[in-house]
Order: sequence, then C-alpha cells, then structure tokens
Amino acid sequence: MANVMKQLLWVSVLAIALASCSSGSEQQAGGLPVKGKAMPEFQMSSLDGKQVKSHSQFAGKVIILNVWATWCPPCRKEMPDLIRLSRLLPANKFAVIGLSVDNSADDVRAFIKQYHIPYPMFWDQGGQQVAGSRLGTFKYPETYIINRRGVYLDKIIGGFPWASPRTVAIMNAIYKTGKIPEPPKKGA
Repeated sequence: MANVMKQLLWVSVLAIALASCSSGSEQQAGGLPVKGKAMPEFQMSSLDGKQVKSHSQFAGKVIILNVWATWCPPCRKEMPDLIRLSRLLPANKFAVIGLSVDNSADDVRAFIKQYHIPYPMFWDQGGQQVAGSRLGTFKYPETYIINRRGVYLDKIIGGFPWASPRTVAIMNAIYKTGKIPEPPKKGA
C-alpha cells in the first residue's frame, strides 16, 4: 500500500511539473503587457553581461519571445521546435528570441552549446528583473508574440508546436496584417 501511495504521489508531482514549470513567485506588477497595446520596453542582459533595450531587438520584425529555463521539462521539450522555427522564418522579417530565467548564465551557455541554439539568447537571473516584474511570467515556458509594429498580440503558455506548417502560416499572416488570423470557420 505504501508503494502505491508513493507511485501516486510521484505521478502527481511529475504531471504538475510537465504541465508547466513555476518559479514559485506569483506576484503581479504594474506596467505588464496588454494585448493589442505596444509591448512595454525593458532591458535584457546578454549572456556576456551587456544590457540591450528590448525595442532595439524587436524593431520591424515579428518577435517570438520565449521565456524559459534549462531546468523546465516543457521548455526543453519545445526547444527543438523553436530552433526549427527560427530557421524556417526569414531573419529579415522575424526573430525568435530566448529569455532564460536560470540562476546561472553558465547553465544557459552550456545548453545553447549542447543544442546548437542559433537565435539570440538573453538572461534574466532567476526571472526577477524582466520575466516576473516586467512581463508577469511566473510559469514556464511562456512565449510572447509581438507584431512588427511592437504590438503585443498574444502569449502562449506551455509547450507549443512552433515549427508546424500551420504555425509558420500564422506567423507569415501576422507579418502581413499585424494581427493573428481568425481560425477557419467549420464547413467553409
């Protein structure tokens, strides 16, 4: 009976961990992104410690801003799709950007090297300066979609099939129209 209880407990813990990873800090702060409005500007740290203004990274491109961590199973699972998406979309129109909330930049560097991540990666130590306070992100992964005019369109919570043909078509439509296309009507 004790073994059955331990197994049930383990399965419950695993299911929660796979659903999304949480930093454990659930506070909200003012100035958070609002759908349909300009994405608030914030500073990001490169892995070599340089500060970069978010708007300089976002200017003129559709942005897929992925907030993630190396210790987060759903983040790790979706990473190959984000890598593929970054290669499928033209770099002059789109940018996949990573924002790691790991405590150690060395962990992020090792992960980038191991998985050959080709897109820009920034670091928010422990998710304190940007992820939590500026974006309101406390569960990982969360990915923000920002159109080329800097307007925040949507946030995808949890893993997502980023490299699917449908997702690529949606991204191209966002580039052309500035908004997420309506889903096709049934029977049409």
